[in-house]
Amino acid sequence: MSYASKHLNKNEQIVITGKPTVLTIIPGIFWFPVLGIFPKIIRMCTTELTLTNTRVIGKTGVIKSASIDCKLDKIQNVSVSSGLGGKIFGYGNIMVETAGSGTGGVLFRGIAKAETIKQKIMAQVDIAQEEKAKAQAQEMARAMASAMNK
Repeated sequence: MSYASKHLNKNEQIVITGKPTVLTIIPGIFWFPVLGIFPKIIRMCTTELTLTNTRVIGKTGVIKSASIDCKLDKIQNVSVSSGLGGKIFGYGNIMVETAGSGTGGVLFRGIAKAETIKQKIMAQVDIAQEEKAKAQAQEMARAMASAMNK
């Protein structure tokens, strides 16, 4: 069972989940066969970034860990960076920055299809903003109708 699926709310659905790709351990094989692979395997097994229809949920790390559980309207920026290997094999680092986070956000390293995940997050943020605006407009219309009937 994934980290996100344990933390889903009622009527919340997973849109997309990002996990590190096994390709991120390749550089470690050449540089430090044992020491280079072990931390990357642990990171690969303990990192997950999930987008639902209402929020972003994610965690990374075991000993030094970071997590995020943020409603979509609080997301300020999602950026992707990748090196040569990431560009060739289609993975990258995703930084999710939220409103009020003085830490600069949470970084998820070596996520497969990082650009696709970023695009889906930003599209879901737009949908959430539109739904919030519609709800506010409906509330305002009800209030005005109520005031007119008095």
